[in-house]
Amino acid sequence: MVATAAQKFVAFIAFTIVARLLGRELTGVFFYSVSITSIFVIITDLGMTPVVIRSLAGDREDSSRLLGAALRAKLFLTPIAIVASLLYATLFGADLVTLSTVAIACLVMTADTFHLALYGALRGRQNLQPEAFGMFLGQIVTAIASISAAFFGFGPIGLATALLLGSLWNVGWSLFNTRRFSVSIQKPRQSDLKRLVKEAAPFGIAGIAVKVYSYVDSLIIQNIHGSAAVGLYAVAYKLTYAFQFLPLTFTAALYPALASFFAAKRSEDLRNTFFGSMRVMAALGFPLAAGLSALSPRIIPLLYGQEFAGAVPAFSVLPWVLLPIFLDFPVGALLNATNRAHLKTIAMVATMVLNIAANAILVPKYGPLGAAWAGVVSFWMLYLIGAVFAERFIRGAFTFISLTLRGFLAAVISWFAWRTVGDMMDLRAAVIFGGAVAMILGFVFRLVTVDDVYRMIRRLRKHPEPVQAIHEDS
Repeated sequence: MVATAAQKFVAFIAFTIVARLLGRELTGVFFYSVSITSIFVIITDLGMTPVVIRSLAGDREDSSRLLGAALRAKLFLTPIAIVASLLYATLFGADLVTLSTVAIACLVMTADTFHLALYGALRGRQNLQPEAFGMFLGQIVTAIASISAAFFGFGPIGLATALLLGSLWNVGWSLFNTRRFSVSIQKPRQSDLKRLVKEAAPFGIAGIAVKVYSYVDSLIIQNIHGSAAVGLYAVAYKLTYAFQFLPLTFTAALYPALASFFAAKRSEDLRNTFFGSMRVMAALGFPLAAGLSALSPRIIPLLYGQEFAGAVPAFSVLPWVLLPIFLDFPVGALLNATNRAHLKTIAMVATMVLNIAANAILVPKYGPLGAAWAGVVSFWMLYLIGAVFAERFIRGAFTFISLTLRGFLAAVISWFAWRTVGDMMDLRAAVIFGGAVAMILGFVFRLVTVDDVYRMIRRLRKHPEPVQAIHEDS
């Protein structure tokens, strides 16, 4: 989490500098180009990496062969994803600069699919240190190259090349560490390929849904309102989803742990760890959603200048996706780790359909603001459907409802505190004041407890406690 936080911080600083140097139009071209490959990248994996992680975490006999099968399948699937990306850009009238940027982004996509599979194998071994170091250093390389490209006027093509440099570093580093930690990659049998396809199918369908509802808004905005509007939305999007690293990195460790508990039939550890993680996610998500939304009129001009002031309406709404996103990560990890990935897939497909419909209705009239509202509605739907499915297995409807309501109420109260009292202060004082209010509300709504603080202190001073110390708090 520390490494990924640093990585996202570097990426955020780099994007802020790059956006100010490029302006709305070129920022929009770059974001649109990367959005295209970000959708079609799912073709290169189709849910195979989560299967490899789960098989290694569960210490299955066929795990090394499944890893080999996944890497061989990627060699076949990646060219298909490249052709699809370039074809989409061509059919929708991309100019030469956009098409060239998409082409370089396809090379980034190719590098990413292989290093993520190798990092996934290390995750299955519950060894996240090589990935943490590799992704952070790769981000440093990308940041330096991106700022340089923007400063010297290389535009979107230069930015895509900067991404490629970071991805190539991660390919080399992941290969080195899979050999260093003796990760076995065995030749698969025909039965392994069939098993991989069967087990990966729910993850693959879910991955397609995620990519569509994550990036379809940018594609619709581009086709209706143009690159400048995409540039405004990109600022709100990047600022909001920069904080997604918290649940993402938490789940990177949570998912293999839950898979291990499930394989060992340690149901009590599974339940306690799941609800403990839900409470942590609620405590982290509510102040971020409230604070970013409430302070948006001051954050955007400060970071990006008046040229991007048009992003304020979208950024006032979009951060409200963070609370359901944070809560949904443990839900998804639980369903996937307990061989219920098909239920998560159903939730994601339903969300994808809702998101496409909402964007189609709202974006033509409201532009980036409409896309922001579509995102909020969609992610709350995703979490609520997943929570219903998870509750049937884990049991604890009251805990689900209680955690959700407590997190939402804490967010609403924090928002009002920031927008009323906080508006009378300068930005630094407002951040401190709002943070203090959020901290108090975290204790009031029992999203954080005194016992949590004592436990954290003990862990910092001594050895980590066993997993049983992570407990449900309803």
